[in-house]
Amino acid sequence: FDHLTVALLGIGTLEPSRFLARSGNTFSDTELADLAASGAVGDVCLRFFDAQGRLVDHPLNQRVVAISPETLQRVPRLIGVAGGAQKIEAIRAAALGGWIRVLVTDTFTAERLAAKTVAAPIVPSATSLAP
Repeated sequence: FDHLTVALLGIGTLEPSRFLARSGNTFSDTELADLAASGAVGDVCLRFFDAQGRLVDHPLNQRVVAISPETLQRVPRLIGVAGGAQKIEAIRAAALGGWIRVLVTDTFTAERLAAKTVAAPIVPSATSLAP
């Protein structure tokens, strides 16, 4: 992972898609409720973050086999791919937390994010990945 220059990342929400839920490949209702109670609103690489993009302190972090948040943050080009009304809060938080630097999305989502940004500009925090 140390030599990555680009990462193409999906942005998830706590609510699994219908497809994912039907597959059974998701966290339990108890785990999802616990994540929500921890303040989580979304994830990148199963690293859950709050509305400000800060990594939430949760036991699931110890179960993930993936790039570490610190290593991911050092990748120069972090491109998020996500869209739809259900993902707006997670996308905004991902941008605030520096989980993404570029977003590929649909017009509907872009317009809503732009409207929210006028009211409260997105200014990524350099320390947001710390729990």
